[in-house]
Amino acid sequence: MPLLHVHCKKCKKSISTELDVDLDTFKNLTYTERTLECPYCDELQVWNLDDVDRSVFNKG
Repeated sequence: MPLLHVHCKKCKKSISTELDVDLDTFKNLTYTERTLECPYCDELQVWNLDDVDRSVFNKG
């Protein structure tokens, strides 16, 4: 299962959400805002499912 990533709004780097889910599980996740701290710039990120890089689901 792929790890979900979002892009930091400050430094623009890809950061892991530490959620490891398949596409079916992702589709059933509750739509809510979540937070995490960027390990590169320490900026607090507020993200939701719309911010997730879905390209991880296209990898074999």
